[in-house]
Amino acid sequence: MFLDFLYNINLTRDQKNAANQLDKFLYNTEDFLIIQGSAGTGKTFLISKFAGYLKRKNKNFIFLAPTGRAANIISQKSSFNAKTVHSEIYDFMYEKVSVENNEFKVFFEIKNYQIKDTIFIIDESSMISDIDIFNENLVFGSGKLLSDLITYVFRIGYNNKIIFLGDENQLPPIGSKISPALNKYYIENNFDLKGDKIYLEDIIRQKEDSYILKNANKLKEKIKAKDFLEIKFDYSDDFIEKTNFLETYDYFNLAKNIIICSTNKIALEYNKKIRKNYGYKEILEVGDILINTKNSKYFNKPIFNGEFFKVKEIYNHIKDFVYIKNEKAIPVEFHDVILENIENKENIDCRIFSNSLFSEKTDIDDLSYQALYVYAIKEIKENFDIYFEEELLEKIKGNRTFNALHVKYGYAVTAHKAQGGEWDNVFIDAKYYGNYKSKEYFKWLYTSITRAKKIVFIKNIPIKSTIFENVEVNYNFTIKNNIKISYNLIFPDSNLKKVYNEFLNIVSRKDFQIIGNQHFQYQEIYFLKKDKDYLKVQLYYNKNFEVTKIKVMESTSAEKIQEFLSLFSKNQIKAERKIKDNKDNNRCIKAYVDGSYDNTLKRYGAGIVIIKKDSNIEEYYTYGEKYLKYRNVAGEIIATLLLFEYAKNENIKCLEIYYDYSGIANWALGLWKTNTELTKFYKEKFEYYKKYIDINFKKVQAHSGDKFNNLADELAKKAVFEKKKFIKYDINF
Repeated sequence: MFLDFLYNINLTRDQKNAANQLDKFLYNTEDFLIIQGSAGTGKTFLISKFAGYLKRKNKNFIFLAPTGRAANIISQKSSFNAKTVHSEIYDFMYEKVSVENNEFKVFFEIKNYQIKDTIFIIDESSMISDIDIFNENLVFGSGKLLSDLITYVFRIGYNNKIIFLGDENQLPPIGSKISPALNKYYIENNFDLKGDKIYLEDIIRQKEDSYILKNANKLKEKIKAKDFLEIKFDYSDDFIEKTNFLETYDYFNLAKNIIICSTNKIALEYNKKIRKNYGYKEILEVGDILINTKNSKYFNKPIFNGEFFKVKEIYNHIKDFVYIKNEKAIPVEFHDVILENIENKENIDCRIFSNSLFSEKTDIDDLSYQALYVYAIKEIKENFDIYFEEELLEKIKGNRTFNALHVKYGYAVTAHKAQGGEWDNVFIDAKYYGNYKSKEYFKWLYTSITRAKKIVFIKNIPIKSTIFENVEVNYNFTIKNNIKISYNLIFPDSNLKKVYNEFLNIVSRKDFQIIGNQHFQYQEIYFLKKDKDYLKVQLYYNKNFEVTKIKVMESTSAEKIQEFLSLFSKNQIKAERKIKDNKDNNRCIKAYVDGSYDNTLKRYGAGIVIIKKDSNIEEYYTYGEKYLKYRNVAGEIIATLLLFEYAKNENIKCLEIYYDYSGIANWALGLWKTNTELTKFYKEKFEYYKKYIDINFKKVQAHSGDKFNNLADELAKKAVFEKKKFIKYDINF
């Protein structure tokens, strides 16, 4: 067993659980396993040990990562060779070339090479995209990296498995709202695979004193709680707030430092300052650190977006102009250089398109692209006699100018460019281009902070809200059947709009909607709605527009008042966040149960729908031919008992059961007498399970259009008529 292999290591509780799951994964029928681990939880350490365990058992495995830098890091930490996903799955020996609309493209297919009986371990999986990427000159496979990886491992390969390792608190791939390779249901639903997901949350003891990890953990907890109103960092020797952090920048070890900012424009300004302070005067000098910003190809070797290089030699400099249609002359500038890859120390002799060094965008603008293309074609035609398009394509493939690298200075980069890398010292300019009080920004901060190995220097932290910091809660209220509502949401000045935005951020965490307001001197009246209930809320504020007092004037529901006021009571906020965290960790879930019966087949069915984190759905069903005299009620009860067993095995602490047959709640709670063998058995089991699980019952109307209740009913019928079962944990009944 893997745990026996780790006998002399002090593991966290989560690491022990993960070790057991990894052992099971080796021999079960699942295709993939996702290991979600936040910073400092020891996921890399654990997977490195697992690789050693696989080697001892003569099991084939391959370490992969989305970038060369990430591959190098996992290779160093695991002591096993690691490659990029691209280099493993795509065939760079054969290519297809085309020119469409003056745009040159090289297509690389997935390798048609069958690997079998192998475990693929993919590090930094949060970076793996599954959206079409066709805006590059190099096009890989379908353009969807995750889809191509799945094809290579499971469609071409045979009897393989994948372990996705990553941290979903980091930024998702550009253009995606989620990290698809860390989303179990995305993989199962899109690729017809089966797998599981485990979580590492416990910080390992040796790293508990790290303020980098303490502050990263604060951000992680905020992301879980969907609380983006403010963040207060703790500071120490390894986490420093410094306005002018360039004073502490280590100019003698440029490659060990990185500045992270939110836009390419801000990065360019920092890059200029660093080069000026270092004494660089020319546009490019030996020793410059560069980052490649566009996939390119040199001598059958791809050079990927995001790779860092150091300039070793500059031996040619070209400056010229290109005239495009009726536009003015476009300057073009190139340098012929020897570059050293900072990760693998390989040298490449190439040309760089120096226009890209001062671009304020992700890459060069369209006009510069056209100028590059025109200049390359002109260069080819001046040196070769070209009669056919095929000849031109062949020359373009090897043309030094057309294949010139697009690079930026690599001292300051965006968080997406830094992702997957580590540096001793990370300097973060926290000024952000978007909404500060958003999940995206908190993930941006988390990603930036966790790039640091030794010290974080940070400035321009924007989130220090005091609007609701010292609010007094008035608990007097009136219950009314009807409330007169003003459906107005117009704000006479920006300060009142800020109060509204803060208030909206808070109440939306409990799914309250603001549907109207009224303005008075030093007070605001807000009208809120949740479900079918309404609240009229009064806010008092001072001359600084800080809210000093909050009161529910009227409401249609006392329960909704309690729920609303809990958002502003500090002690209750802690309890509320704890409950919310449990839900986010799949420890508190909603589930629907239903039963069905067919008198002709003499068989009943049980259907279960479980709604987990991020609205992910699990479906289970079974049939039975015992207790037939109870007809569909037997199915209802068996479904509920199977749900109890599932919750106990999954360590779920809170369970909300939605049912349409009243006996499910009434027999369990003792409201109905248990006069039969089945109901007595059900009541007995309920008493047993409630020791482990907080069980809540919620009635829904049968055939009322509730999609999950309908789904549970369909699953029960499926079990009856197809005589099939699909359950995760069985019971004896």
